[in-house]
Amino acid sequence: MSSGTPPRLMLYCHDTYGLGHFRRTLTLATFLAAQTPSLSQLIVTGSPVPHNFRLPERVDYIKLPSVVKVGAAQYAPRAIKAPFEDVLNLRRDIITAAARNFRPHALVVDHAPAGLKGEIVPTLRFLRESFSRTKLVLGLRDILDEASEVRAAWGQDGTYELLEDIYDLILVYGQRDVFDPTSEYELSPAVAAKTRFVGYLVRPPNTRTAEEVRRSLCLRTGRLALVMAGGGGDGHDLLRAMLDALRLEPKPVAFDSLLISGPLMPDAVRDDLQLMANGSRQVQFLSFTDDVPSYLGAADVVVSMGGYNSVCEILSAGRPAIIVPRVTPRREQLMRAAALSRRGLLRMIHPAELSPQRLLQEINDLLSGGGNGAIRPLAMDGLPRAAVELGALLGLRGPSAQRPAGNGPAEPVDLFMPPAPAVG
Repeated sequence: MSSGTPPRLMLYCHDTYGLGHFRRTLTLATFLAAQTPSLSQLIVTGSPVPHNFRLPERVDYIKLPSVVKVGAAQYAPRAIKAPFEDVLNLRRDIITAAARNFRPHALVVDHAPAGLKGEIVPTLRFLRESFSRTKLVLGLRDILDEASEVRAAWGQDGTYELLEDIYDLILVYGQRDVFDPTSEYELSPAVAAKTRFVGYLVRPPNTRTAEEVRRSLCLRTGRLALVMAGGGGDGHDLLRAMLDALRLEPKPVAFDSLLISGPLMPDAVRDDLQLMANGSRQVQFLSFTDDVPSYLGAADVVVSMGGYNSVCEILSAGRPAIIVPRVTPRREQLMRAAALSRRGLLRMIHPAELSPQRLLQEINDLLSGGGNGAIRPLAMDGLPRAAVELGALLGLRGPSAQRPAGNGPAEPVDLFMPPAPAVG
């Protein structure tokens, strides 16, 4: 990797459940691609559906054989018939081969410091020993899980040693005053010193205007409630509660509904919900869209699960929202929803308290202008700040990020510039 070589970035996300890790990785890659024309990026992912998403220029991906979680710390191949250990070895070899041949200037690991069952560790050690100039970066969402759970897991699988000895930089895509992993997860002073809180990851602008989306939906009422189930693997209860609320109401509600099930919802469950939705002229159903921001921009109120990406999309759009978080097998969605509810940014319904009547009541209240009290905003500048930190780590300097004179469009600029002040 000579100093004149255009920069190459490899990004890894293990993805055993849902879409969160891949979507966060793709969000970062898309931003960097738009701002840094010289950058080539390779995503290595276990997501079963990366082909459903549009990739920016100079970004490609390698799909690992997909696995699913079948129990506490237990996994099985999603599709192929083979022992899990064989599939894990295959995934491990593919990741290392990708790093050996792509020779990245930096590797960004999403969420899991050791990867699935430690699968990224051989690659981290290979790069540290054979390509010592490659920088190793860990990107963490705002909250991983309850502190006791994370501390126990990291103590058992050697993560604390990886953070101490292997990683050069840790990016937290959140705010310290919302949740502080350096204290909650008991990171050492050395690890805390290389941790940066860059802020939440704002979502890209809408590709369609609110008016265009509303026309395409042919709304009957002029108001829209958008209900999202994330990846869809466990979102059926939320969608069913919404459909039951509409079915049990004695007269038509004063809004239209658009339900998005997600691509990972089982076919039989999706078909059942689709059949329920077909009974109402004010309900429309989508199994998947990669244009969520446009639908959010057109919505008057949003009902969603509490995954990191969904919440960031909602906050980016500034929509009134009701969050029904997942509470198992991890409680991070519940913790995030509770923290943001306390800041007045959204409302939360605990799954144990979810009912058609409660859901409809909350929607109607928001549509009538009901507020959440004083709002304490979040920093949504995680993408440019992450780019700045990565560029500083690599020692890269790009052209000045000034808009050109005149009325023409701004040219892409290299955001690999001097670092923001350290917070850690």
